[in-house]
Amino acid sequence: MSKKRRLLVSPGDPENPLYHHCMPAPGVKNGTITADRSRSDPLFLPAYEWVEAQLGFFPLFLAVGGWDKIAWMTGYQDNWRVSTGSECVEGKYRKTYRRKGEFPNLALLSFNYIDGVFMDYDYWHIALNACMNASRVSTREEQWIYKPSWTKTRWLRAALTGTHRVQLVTQNLPIRSVENIRVRNLATRSLLEERGFKDVRVFRIPVNP
Repeated sequence: MSKKRRLLVSPGDPENPLYHHCMPAPGVKNGTITADRSRSDPLFLPAYEWVEAQLGFFPLFLAVGGWDKIAWMTGYQDNWRVSTGSECVEGKYRKTYRRKGEFPNLALLSFNYIDGVFMDYDYWHIALNACMNASRVSTREEQWIYKPSWTKTRWLRAALTGTHRVQLVTQNLPIRSVENIRVRNLATRSLLEERGFKDVRVFRIPVNP
């Protein structure tokens, strides 16, 4: 294999985990997490159920690649997002902002390996839009999303070189096999260390305007 075709990071490299999942830090405990449809955003639930019909399980989503490149896909930046959107007040739209005490406390969990099905993140919006509008995802669009001819090596190469943004859907997440965890502050790190987690790092990222 030529140098150009080698992976930038080897699967299973403890210094560079490839699979990343963001979740509320208080829920990070030893054990296995299974996707819970009752906690899903009702707006996106039809798309998640479309995945369930396709793959046979209700999905958990992970971003794939170097964590510094995929953090935005996970939602970890919401720890510091001040503006949450806008609302109409007296006929005018005004931005809405979080107040002190309203910010989430999210943790970014990184794994060396998680079993699941790869998807092209840049085409995932097709399924989201179709399902939210009670429409149909065509067979061709399914192929764009799942790329059934691609091998695992090709998916990982695409994620690491940046030619595609890649996500993985899985049924279960074994928290006990987490390689490292990034959190927003020292208090959260102390909480997770008390629960027995070893490599917990405080890491902040800037939020786009």
